[in-house]
Amino acid sequence: MASEFHKLLVENLPRMRAYALMLTRNAAQADDLLQDMAFHALRAQGQFQMGTNFVAWLYRIMRNDFVTSLRKAKRAPKPMDEALEQTLSYGASQDDAIMVNQVHAAMGQLPMSQREVLMLVCASGLSYEEAAEAMNCSVGTVKSRLWRARAQMRKILMGDETEAAAAPAPEKDAEPPRGRKVQAELRAH
Repeated sequence: MASEFHKLLVENLPRMRAYALMLTRNAAQADDLLQDMAFHALRAQGQFQMGTNFVAWLYRIMRNDFVTSLRKAKRAPKPMDEALEQTLSYGASQDDAIMVNQVHAAMGQLPMSQREVLMLVCASGLSYEEAAEAMNCSVGTVKSRLWRARAQMRKILMGDETEAAAAPAPEKDAEPPRGRKVQAELRAH
């Protein structure tokens, strides 16, 4: 059982690193979070029941570790050197890099719950049920958050034009519905 557990853990590390990057938005912090998750998963190996959803279990461990790190970070002061370095650094100017930055910025504007469900379902490929288990909520909540997240991302990235295009304005000379047209003809005769 231990070798199967280790095999599953190693197979899912790339997926978990992507999730860690989404949560932290920093490669070094993502690596630390991934290491903490692996440590806690190995330590809790005896609590995992084979045959249950291993990926959702790992997501929940990582999410809990991330929340714990946020609580610790609130109490710790931040050095000025890091803030200055982030302010003065510039990314590449290629189109793909620009689009990635725009998507990251748009995701940063989403509430954490919506950002998380986007990563779990869209980026990591989890089913609604697996995402619900990882987030400790119902499938309906996952679907609702995902719909809202996609709508908000569309609004942020495409602007308000998509809302106007989605609901065309009625034409002034449009025919009335068929039932009204028949009623109008009957009244005229």
